Amino acid sequence: MRRIKVKGFILKILLFSISMLYIFFIYIDFFHKSSFISVDRMKYLSIILCFLMVLLIGKDALNKRDKAFLQAGFFMTIIVDLCLIILDYFILGVVFFCFVQIIYTIRYEFKKIKYILMKFAIIFHGIMIAYWMIDFFIIKIDILFAVVLFYAICLITSVMRGIKACKNNVYPYLNRYMISFGMIFFLLCDINVGLYNISAYIDLSVNFENTSYLLIWLFYLPSQVLIALSGYDFHRNKNY
Repeated sequence: MRRIKVKGFILKILLFSISMLYIFFIYIDFFHKSSFISVDRMKYLSIILCFLMVLLIGKDALNKRDKAFLQAGFFMTIIVDLCLIILDYFILGVVFFCFVQIIYTIRYEFKKIKYILMKFAIIFHGIMIAYWMIDFFIIKIDILFAVVLFYAICLITSVMRGIKACKNNVYPYLNRYMISFGMIFFLLCDINVGLYNISAYIDLSVNFENTSYLLIWLFYLPSQVLIALSGYDFHRNKNY
């Protein structure tokens, strides 16, 4: 009981810290304020704190398999955000994000792991073959387009599997809604990433660049918090 209370206290501290960082950097982004700490570093720190929540699960996980996939997904997310936020390695970050979505897809439908891996492998090879043919015979295109296309398919698949897991009651009551809303927020975040990057290079009739930039992290951090918490067995430990 003491262990559960201590863990519950640490979780509350982590959630409070994440909330304060969230409010702080959203305020800075919306009102274009200056800060003594880099906003990007604050954002990355908030993801590290989410990862700590996942590492803290321990014996309070829904099961060992679910914990393993969740921790693997967040470990990859830490690498992704290091590439995207700190190091500015966009293509590499998107590649690692593909692995994140594949891991989550397997997490939500583990019984079909072989089918899922085979499906993603076929899609990846199909995209790469099409890319090389277009690039060689028709017009030179950036490899980024192929990577982003594959990521979009991975993302949509994991979102659909997350919602399906919720509808089929694969997870307990609270957890399944955390997963469902977490993945929907994830999707909304990446839609705004797409709009932001399109607006930066293409002159659209409506300028999405500023709005989409603000919305990216408005959706992204809540998605990570919900997904991180979805690994806890709240029905067994009601002290959290």
